[in-house]
Amino acid sequence: MQAGTETRQRGTRRQELTYCFGPFRLVPRRQLLLFDGRPVKLGGRAFELLQLLVQRRGELVSKTELMAAAWPGTFLHDSNLKVNMWSLRRSLGDTQIEPVYIATVARRGYKFIAEVQTSIGEIEDDLPHAGPAPLSRPPSLRGIVGRQAEIVEIADLLADNRHVTLAGTGGIGKTTVAVAVARAFAPRCRDGVCFVDLATISDPTLFGAALVTALGIRGNTDNGLAVALDYLRPRQMLLILDNCEHVLPAATIFAGRFLSDTSPSRLLATSREPLGTATEHVVRLGSLPSPKPGLALTVDQAVRFPAVQLFVRRAAEWSDYRFVDDDCEAVAAICHALGGLPLAIELAAAQIGRFNPRELVAMLDQELGFRAPSAEGTPPRHETLMATIDWSFRLLSQKEARLFGLLSVFSDAFAAEDAVFVAEAAGLTPIDVVTGLGSLVAKSLLSAQARGAHLRYRLLDSTRRYAAERRQADPACSQALRRHAERVLALFEQSEEEWNWREPADWTQRYLGRIADLRAALSWAVGEAGDPVLGIRLTVAAITLWSETFILSEAQARLEDALALAKTVACDDLSKAKLACALGWSLFYARKMSNENEIAWLDAIGFARRAGNVEYRQRTLVGFAFYLLQIGQVPRAITHLEEATALADRDPDLTATSEADRALAWAHAFAGELSKSRPVLDRLAATYSLAAGRSRKDANEVYRFITVRFNLPFVAWMQGQPDYAARLARDAVDAADRSGHWVSQSNALGLAALPVALETGNLDALENFTERLRRNLERERISRWVPVERYFSACLRDLRGDPRAVEDIRAAIDELIECRFLMRIGSYLAVLARAYLRQGRIAEAREAIARAIDHQERQGERWCRPELQRIDAAVLLHAGEPLRAEKRLQQALAEARTIGAMTFALRISTDLAAHWMATDRRPRAVRLLAPIYDEFAEGFETPDLVAASRLLQRMRPAQGDCGHFRSAAPVHARGA
Repeated sequence: MQAGTETRQRGTRRQELTYCFGPFRLVPRRQLLLFDGRPVKLGGRAFELLQLLVQRRGELVSKTELMAAAWPGTFLHDSNLKVNMWSLRRSLGDTQIEPVYIATVARRGYKFIAEVQTSIGEIEDDLPHAGPAPLSRPPSLRGIVGRQAEIVEIADLLADNRHVTLAGTGGIGKTTVAVAVARAFAPRCRDGVCFVDLATISDPTLFGAALVTALGIRGNTDNGLAVALDYLRPRQMLLILDNCEHVLPAATIFAGRFLSDTSPSRLLATSREPLGTATEHVVRLGSLPSPKPGLALTVDQAVRFPAVQLFVRRAAEWSDYRFVDDDCEAVAAICHALGGLPLAIELAAAQIGRFNPRELVAMLDQELGFRAPSAEGTPPRHETLMATIDWSFRLLSQKEARLFGLLSVFSDAFAAEDAVFVAEAAGLTPIDVVTGLGSLVAKSLLSAQARGAHLRYRLLDSTRRYAAERRQADPACSQALRRHAERVLALFEQSEEEWNWREPADWTQRYLGRIADLRAALSWAVGEAGDPVLGIRLTVAAITLWSETFILSEAQARLEDALALAKTVACDDLSKAKLACALGWSLFYARKMSNENEIAWLDAIGFARRAGNVEYRQRTLVGFAFYLLQIGQVPRAITHLEEATALADRDPDLTATSEADRALAWAHAFAGELSKSRPVLDRLAATYSLAAGRSRKDANEVYRFITVRFNLPFVAWMQGQPDYAARLARDAVDAADRSGHWVSQSNALGLAALPVALETGNLDALENFTERLRRNLERERISRWVPVERYFSACLRDLRGDPRAVEDIRAAIDELIECRFLMRIGSYLAVLARAYLRQGRIAEAREAIARAIDHQERQGERWCRPELQRIDAAVLLHAGEPLRAEKRLQQALAEARTIGAMTFALRISTDLAAHWMATDRRPRAVRLLAPIYDEFAEGFETPDLVAASRLLQRMRPAQGDCGHFRSAAPVHARGA
């Protein structure tokens, strides 16, 4: 079996034609580029370009030939070729002034200049995917010029200061420096680096949502800042808050709390102004050094100045420019006039294809008016940058200028198809857009990066703000925000359909990357100038993303707003049912089960019935039943689940039928109807397996494999199969671990693994599982599991002899009751009563078991009645009431036999037999306990069976006794 697994992991090897250059291997048939054996992210166009250049290595390949290879049958501006060549060079690391792999031949084309070896070699089929880095990681660097000393200094500052802010005007390079510092500092960060791009949000109230999303914290985080601080406290991370200036109050509040907390983590912020915390260490980034005017410099002397080096490098990337001595004075003048601002220099360098350096100097003097006095209170560098962006904008064609303004509607990276959709309403054709995108990238007004097989575009924060002003001033762009919202709607409606077939990890990466634009579109749609009906449709379409990624707090707020809107505007009942159902689930994971949750579910059921939709009617009934089980209303849950399962007779293809069957079986178990519960759970457990694939169908199979093992261990343990129950629970926990189902793992831990470990006395497992649940709560904050984890941790300490743990057990139970998480609360209180008894605190034990019995009766949880009666008898016995205690034990045993709970029957009969033994009724005790003990086929190392075995050994007849005793002698042999 293991050998087969290893074979699958290695994958099948195939003979492939391969081109090798440097550390790279190019496999044309597989459309694959490997760097030291690992796949490289490469856009589809870039791959076609590389393949043609490598195949014709050493030859000039014209622009026309390259365009025909990458865009067959399509006429496009050669700026698109430049963008894709730039992307290709970045992927190869070929960003130096002197190229290593691809050389530009002025005005003609490109040539692959590195040595290439051709071979036929073996390539594995199952190579790791070259997917993009997680969203929380820093963006890739374009190439840093002139900041090396500052980067080292700032990295050293972070070693001694928990909060460093890089302050400076827009365009100074704060983000670039921050990312470079993160790379330098990363080896000191045991738990990695998290990058939070605050430029993607416009509403300061979304600061917490952006923070927890970037950190990868999921679940119902009632307070995003507090949860983020809890997450960072034990970790050694570098957290980068980029572009804080427009959400400065929120960033300052977080930074203040971060610094007052104890954590080895570090905070690096970028902002146009400091955050203002008491211990903030501010580093003000200055301009890149540039030559003073009038110096006679050679090329070698000039490129020693970082500003000149940046200008020359960017000009070389986008045009056929070669830096010569005659241009030194003009280039130096340009860099000086632009104040050494990196973004301004890049914008000027992008014009080299149209103007030579001397012409640019004249234009800067004439157009920008740098020699005029600056406006009062306006920072000169900010004025320089805005003037340079404005100058670059005025050099655009009318179509390019309009497209530039339209692109400001995107909050994050976007694809060409997105821009085409938005621009259509402003009269721009797809050719206008694709050509314009390439031109704007070449002019440094837009950035581009390969993601998977496609290029993604993005405006920098400074240029986006300027572009938004231009959009607002252009009447032709009046529908841009609506078109943007419609595009986001189309994408997320598409995501709902793709969820059924796309690989889960690929689906999540694809659509979580759109969350910034989803937020922006929703904010517009529900605003004064928006479209509430469109907002409702957007919210419905986003439900799958919020559910899949478990971003529940944000979902809850959006769903509440949309549902309130849906009740005031024309909206179909099915959409209302979807909103109410999603709201019910988001509230289901809140810290406290409120009446708001019940209202949401009842609304959802009503809407689904009015819509005549059987699918959603079943879903809402099941969801409501799960809620009822959580708050301890078992009979009501059964009523709704019976209705849900009956719907399957009308439509056998309903997707929630298996969940309805599982929930009903679980509810029957709680009601003490084990004979109804076990066959259904066994059938479901046999139905679902651990599928090895990565499709949605396989993921759903794994999910159902895990979820049925939330419930079956609980029943199997009661029916006398403790080893089987423990194995089932561990299987669920491990399967969830392998598949990354952290919510399911928390459920498996809280509902199965921890209770079974506690009741079977496996303290090592109890310790392991509490630690795993604690780790889960850090990455997926499901508030209701917090007191559950505290309860089991306290139980572990109690069993290991900590006398103070009992107070923590009680506090955790009180919190569960306060949160209305009442499922199994009777059994929790019974454990508390047992702990009190061990300490001789009889009155408190009596009070705890009385509360337990009260909850059990009111909630209809008959399953635990025998155990509660047993504990009540123990309290009576300790209180000196043996007759009442004996009667109570007999009642408990009858109840355990009635519901078929062998484990409880064994516990009760052990206690009763011990009492009879102590009161000289040994034969009766043997007749009671031995047959029950003999029914067990496993679990002989558990405390329950060990206690029974020891008692039976004590009851063994003395030598010569004419009686016989079959069960006691081979006890330990059975355990073996």
